[in-house]
Amino acid sequence: AGSPRLVEVNCRQHNTDFAPLTSACVGYNALDMLLAAYLGDAEEFPPDTEHKRLVWDDLPDLPVTRAYGAIVHLVSHVEGELVEVNGEALEEIRNLESVLAMEVYPQFTRPGVRIPKTVDIRTDSGWCHLMNDDPEALREDYDRIVELQKRLLVVKVEGEDEA
Repeated sequence: AGSPRLVEVNCRQHNTDFAPLTSACVGYNALDMLLAAYLGDAEEFPPDTEHKRLVWDDLPDLPVTRAYGAIVHLVSHVEGELVEVNGEALEEIRNLESVLAMEVYPQFTRPGVRIPKTVDIRTDSGWCHLMNDDPEALREDYDRIVELQKRLLVVKVEGEDEA
């Protein structure tokens, strides 16, 4: 009970370029906030960069929502040999109204390679950035991606036919 504890507060930055997404949704992002907190309102900064910098003391206690956004991590539901990427599912995801950008990592696009089942952030198969002015539309697109990713990767599981 009295022994030391490690508490993670998730201070590391995200693996995708989230800054444009969060800047569009709330007007600033964690990277700019970090710089503002570390550097303050340094007087020696070039005057022509003033409009590009955040002033820490001017940030609101709670962000004001300008748009709604999310990052969806694509997952592999099974482990095995990749047969193919389901082009129809991939195209449907790309064409959803809320999808701004997406990537399926190259190692998950080569038929014949062995792919792992997603168990953590290091084994996800890609990502999608979503943004929409309508929170319901964003939620519908998010839910559709979650459904489509179940068949996005066609994988031959050892001892079974294609899964």
